[in-house]
Amino acid sequence: MKSVYIGGSRKFFNELEKLVQILNNVDIKVATAGKWDKNQKDTFESEKNALLRAFKEIDDADITYIFASKGYIGKTVAMEIAYAFARNKEIISSNEIEEFSARALISKIVSPEKLIEYCK
Repeated sequence: MKSVYIGGSRKFFNELEKLVQILNNVDIKVATAGKWDKNQKDTFESEKNALLRAFKEIDDADITYIFASKGYIGKTVAMEIAYAFARNKEIISSNEIEEFSARALISKIVSPEKLIEYCK
């Protein structure tokens, strides 16, 4: 079974948390950049630490899965995509990504529902 790193904008935090739980429930190893507290102010250091944590999780995963609701990813997720590509990771997206440069690095589009089948 393949392990998965899930990247996505904080705008979709609730959907990302649900997807993590679904994958955990079917014994797929899944990781994210970590917990996010909307009541805590972002700082340079907290953002740096989250991105470095994401890079480590990408290294440890077989697949980088980008949750791109309506094609949106944000700047941090674009960096995660570029890092995963540079590390020769398979990069899959939930939807076609708006940003052309990031879209060019995606190997396929797989809905969250179909991700389970793909990982087994």
